[in-house]
Order: sequence, then structure tokens, then C-alpha cells
Amino acid sequence: MKRIKNIERRRWPHIGGWLSVMMLIGGLLSSCNNENIESINSFPDGKYPLQLTAEVEQPQTRSGGKDAWTGGEEIRVAMEGVFGSKTYVMDASGNATSKDAENAIYWKNTAEARITAWTQDLETETDISDQSNGYAAFDVLYATAIGRYDQAVNLRFLHRMAKIEVTLTAGEGITEEELKDATVTIFGDPITHSTAGLVSPGDQSDGEIKPYYDAATKKYEALVPPQDMTGKPLVRISIGSNAFTYTPDTEAAGKFDFFGGKRYAYAITVKANGIDVKAVTGATWSDGGEENITSKQVQLFKADELKIGDYFYSDGTWSDGGLRKRYDDGNMVIADPKPAPVLTNPKTGASRTVVGIVFQTDKSRIGAMEKRKIGGEDKVHGLVMALKNAATDQKWGPKGKDEGLNKCNTKAENYYDISGYGNCEHIRSNHGNLDNYPAFKAADGYNTTCPVPATTTGWYLPASGQLWDIFQNLGGCPALAGQDQQNSSDNGDFLWSSQGNVPAALNKWMENITVGDKDTFNSNVWLGSSSEYSDNNTRNWNVYSDGRVRCYWDTKRDGDDVRPVLAF
Repeated sequence: MKRIKNIERRRWPHIGGWLSVMMLIGGLLSSCNNENIESINSFPDGKYPLQLTAEVEQPQTRSGGKDAWTGGEEIRVAMEGVFGSKTYVMDASGNATSKDAENAIYWKNTAEARITAWTQDLETETDISDQSNGYAAFDVLYATAIGRYDQAVNLRFLHRMAKIEVTLTAGEGITEEELKDATVTIFGDPITHSTAGLVSPGDQSDGEIKPYYDAATKKYEALVPPQDMTGKPLVRISIGSNAFTYTPDTEAAGKFDFFGGKRYAYAITVKANGIDVKAVTGATWSDGGEENITSKQVQLFKADELKIGDYFYSDGTWSDGGLRKRYDDGNMVIADPKPAPVLTNPKTGASRTVVGIVFQTDKSRIGAMEKRKIGGEDKVHGLVMALKNAATDQKWGPKGKDEGLNKCNTKAENYYDISGYGNCEHIRSNHGNLDNYPAFKAADGYNTTCPVPATTTGWYLPASGQLWDIFQNLGGCPALAGQDQQNSSDNGDFLWSSQGNVPAALNKWMENITVGDKDTFNSNVWLGSSSEYSDNNTRNWNVYSDGRVRCYWDTKRDGDDVRPVLAF
């Protein structure tokens, strides 16, 4: 059913108007429900088996835990509307098949259904006090996705345990040889259990845990169930006759939650008379530099390195856009004054024009088809948002046709749908052209309006996950930086409030661009994506100056603005 945009701006002159509207909505709901019921066809038992592929997202556990399928791993799988769960077995390529005939799951009808999977169940209390040989035995993984009978369902597994990492550095009065003989002990509940991918601590006792030592990274690693260690001893470093203990003094540093793949890293400098601790909570520790802070990660950037906010030029080069610091909560520090574009290539002396702003440099957030087009992982650099719209008020495509794209129902499915180029080429390949897909065609046509080198993918309609990155990285939306949102199974329409003046933040990156060479963002702008929500609906994004950010589903026949992106 179509969602009404800007309903808050409409006036209702009298009660009769309200009644007529409610009667209309009721009729539409009834019509939609009847239509859905009539369109669902049941299958005979055993006709369409469930097909699964799986991958492990955020492979941070390295050799101590699970970061890839080696073949033979068993997972438990459940389908919405089917009683109980079954056992499936992974192969090394990431495909899952039922363990035997009794464990096979079959589709009951043509309706979409949620598939949930996990590994492994720790139904009895499990002792995790000795992890010195690794922690794969209790590295609990969980995944959920919407699927349908005529295509394989791809599951992205997330780690459910919190991970603690400790890195030691020799400080004043300590030699490297002495540091090698140090003993690291993690404190926390040494007992855990899990059912259906939900992890719980034992009795919240404060026992000792022997961590795994990764010789390649020189890190001590341990997995712990969710628990609160604020104000309690967490790490003990024993070296020679001395023992030093670190106690988190803030909730952020000591409270371990359910967020999939979340880790707590402690860089500890060991001195003869004590320790200095740098604590970072959240995403992967970066190589871009850190400040000496507690529980807040910061990346430092130099003017001559590629980063978010840089200017991208018509000749495929880029220059400094002014980003100097980026915190893990989304806050940024931009150089003042902000650098201006350099319209002459300093290496060739040729003139060039700014065509876009870099919004992503994390290669894990660049789609597989984009990488393939560019020439592989080692050739791709980042993603660029165009300075201008290719068009406005463009329809997505025909309504009522399932295009076979990944369905973006949950927040996680939107966040991880990051190959707009792949979506566009899928549509082009299936139909021979983009004539019946106006938004796709407008983005593709921007390559004529604003030509770019063959070293890029060319302009295309971004996927929902790429718009997510634009609003997180250029729009400075703190909620979108949270792993709880990125991995959420929340379904439907999404609204984030108190995100600041997002249009102004986006426009800040273009403030040194000539007025006629850019389209600024206004409050209540709607941007279309190449992502599908269902056979009738697509995903689009909407931002306001009052701090609201929305990711909604909308009919494919509704019009949205087209802001192209490219990979380079």
C-alpha cells in the first residue's frame, strides 16, 4: 500500500474529512489484505526446498574463532510459519544443505518468509575460562533474512559474543623481553550459555579468563557474554613480581552488550611502576591514528591522503576536502578554512572540474560488482556522490514485478545492500535496456551530462546501503554509525530523530563549489535508491533540517530525486 508523503503538512478542515479519509484508508487496507491473500499460492509438501548461502560478516575473530566456513559446520535453521528448527551443514563455499531428509525445510507457499539461523547452541552452562587455545567452540553466530521460494536466501552471520582485545607495549622501565613473559588475565563471568543465537552470562560471577594470544597481531583476545564490568577489575597484567590491574571507570568502557561483532580494545603501555590504558569501544581499530582518549575512537587524516569529503575531479583524480578527525560516533573535525578545489591538475597542468564528493573509502563497504568493474580489491579506492541531481521526480520502474534483487526489509538488509552498480547492471541485463526504469536511466544518462574516466564505474543509481553511507559519513548522522542500527532486524519504515541538520551537513562539503555547479540539499528531500523492498515497492531516503532521517518503502511508480554515485 502506498505511503503518503508530507502528510503532516496537510490540513483537515472538518471532522467529515477525517471520517472520509479513515474510511478510504480502511478500504485500501482491506483491498491490500484481500489482494495479498488471493496472491499466495500453496505448494504440495516437499516441492520447493529451502536454499541457503551464508557468510560471516565482520570477520574480526581471526584464527581464534570463526571468520569463514571450512566445511562441515552445522547450523540451526528456522523458517517463519514452520514449527521448530532444523540442522543444515555448511560447505567451504558458503552453501548450506540439510543434514539429512528429516532436517530439510520446504516452502509452504509463494509468500515471503523470515529465515533465522544460528550456531551454535550452548544449552547447558559452558565454561569459557580457558580460551588459550582459541574460542571457536563458543563463538556464537546469528543471522536473519527475508526470502522466498524461487531463490537462494543469503544469510549474513554476526558474532553474538562481545570480544575483548588487549595489546601490550613496553613503556618506561620495561624491556621487550620482559614484555614477552607477561601474563594477561581477563576478568568476567567464566560461564555462558546460548539458545537460538541469544547469549546470556552464567551467574554474573567475576571469575578469571585465560585469553587466546594471536602471534600474528600480538593481541590477547577473549570472548565474553554480555555483562557489566563498570567499576570492576577487567584486565590484569602480571610481569615479573608485579601485577597491574585495569578497571573501567565508565559505562562505555566496561559494559558489554548484545551488538553483533562489537569489540572492546585496550592498548596498554606497561611501565615499571604502572600501566597506561587506551580504551576503544565499537568498530574496527583503524590505522589512521588515535588520540589518547578513553572509549572513543578517532581517526586522524592528513591533507594528502584519500578520505571522506575529498573533491573528486573529471579526470579521475582527487584533492583534499578538509577532513582532519573522525570519531566513531560520527562526529568530524574539518579544517578551518576548508580547502578549496584545485582546478588544475598539479601533475599534468591540465584543467579539471569537480564532479563529486568522496563519501566512502572503506573497501568492505564497496560492492562486489563495483570492485569487479574497477579491476579488483587492489584497484578500487572509494565511492563518490555527484554534485548535482541527474533528475528529479523519477519513477523506479514497473509496479508488481519482482526484479530478483535482494529485498531490503530490515535495517541490516538496507545497510548491507551496497552494490548499486550491481543492481543497475542486473536490471539492464534482464531487460536489455533501462527504458522502463526512469530513475536508473536518469542516473545512467548522467554519464553523458557529466562524463568521467573509464577508470571509474561511471555514474549509477545508488543502493540503499550507499545512501546510508552518504548520510552517515557526509551527513554526520550518529545513529547510522551504530552497529545496533546497522545489524538491526527491525522491519518496515525507519525513522531516526535528533540527527542534527543533515541537509546543512551535506551542503558543508560543497560550500566551496560554485552555485551553478551543484544542487544543494533542502529539508524534506527524497532520494531514490536502486534497492527493492518488494515486487511493488522500492526503498528511498528522506532527510530534514530538524534532525529527522527516514528510510521508507514506497511504490515503484512514485517519483524521487536521482543523485548518482560512482566507484573509482
